Amino acid sequence: MFDLVSSDPMIQLMDRSLTLASQRQTLIASNLANIDTPGYHTRDFSFDDALKASLAEASGQQSPTALARTNPMHLAGTPEGDLPPSTDALRPDAERNDGNDVSLDRENMLMARTQITYQNASNFMQLELRRLFFLIRDAEAH
Repeated sequence: MFDLVSSDPMIQLMDRSLTLASQRQTLIASNLANIDTPGYHTRDFSFDDALKASLAEASGQQSPTALARTNPMHLAGTPEGDLPPSTDALRPDAERNDGNDVSLDRENMLMARTQITYQNASNFMQLELRRLFFLIRDAEAH
């Protein structure tokens, strides 16, 4: 039987967007939780680059940032290695005397942007699922 949901490219794109937005929200929350931890450095990733890499991987192309295990003796990635790669451009410019570079304003701004991205992806997925539902309903009626 043909699976309309998993074969729909819009739903796949929105699913990947929701997953990445959720991962980014977790990182931002971790940054905010460690705002007073001496020596803590901000962790983040580029949502756009991660989404492009995820889509390339889904289409069968190898991501330019993916590591290939060419030997069975190679170590598998750690859970932190499952996160998309970070870029230096995302690093905060200032660091406090205690070595912590978390900026409350920056993290709040990133959290708001990520929430908007998540909400938009959720709305688009709902619209696409509703469209599929109406197609199925109309096909059953005829």
